[in-house]
Amino acid sequence: MPVVASYGVDIYYEIHGNPEAEKTLVFAHGMGGNAAIWFNQIVRFRDHYRIVTFDHRYFARSSCSVDDFDPTKFPADVLSIMAAENIDSAIFVCQSMGGWTGSQLAINYPEKVDALVMSHTPGIFYHVDALNDAEEVAHKVSTIGAESSPALAYDYPQKNPKGALLYRMISAFNGIDNAVIPAKINGAQVGVNTDSLKDYAVPTLFITGELDILFPASFIQTLAATLPGAECENLGDVGHSSYFESPDAFNDVLATFLTRHCS
Repeated sequence: MPVVASYGVDIYYEIHGNPEAEKTLVFAHGMGGNAAIWFNQIVRFRDHYRIVTFDHRYFARSSCSVDDFDPTKFPADVLSIMAAENIDSAIFVCQSMGGWTGSQLAINYPEKVDALVMSHTPGIFYHVDALNDAEEVAHKVSTIGAESSPALAYDYPQKNPKGALLYRMISAFNGIDNAVIPAKINGAQVGVNTDSLKDYAVPTLFITGELDILFPASFIQTLAATLPGAECENLGDVGHSSYFESPDAFNDVLATFLTRHCS
């Protein structure tokens, strides 16, 4: 599989789907995932879209030093992939940490973003009316990948023990220090107040669930309401990783959004 050099790191990526498709989907994983985590989405959308999955810098096959894990480089990493594959613009589907990739691109390179899906993530968007405890999030994510991971609904391991095991196995390939990610993200200071985005025009969908303990539904819904034109879908009794826990429901919502904005 190919890699592309970006700011001293070889970024691993994969191309799936229809090479003749007019539209490209780029999936940006969260802290518990890597390129392999999107198998449910690849199978659902591969006939009608070209699909890019990749390992964020520091994760799995994009391994690098802790010093080279820099969230401000996320957009450059993806733009390097797009340049290598002659992709002018794409639809970005971003899970948790991946939201810092898609939201930075949407604000700083809107011409590269056909649409943005923010799955269980605020990304770099913030607003005084939407409050979440960053220190508490940092504490909770230290156990992502464990048997009772906060990245999954509390009851998911009981409802789907095979799925919970698969999630842990995929996460184990990352080889990361979980404490590094929130510290680096919080230290990057790239947040953008949505009050400053009056001209924001990228079609954007936030997805959330009632059992998400990292970025609760009330927080995401309130934030989404402050971003011009943004939509929000609450998938109900799912946790932080609805794309994995309830892939059919997630994919249906994504497909409807794509039909409405990207056809």
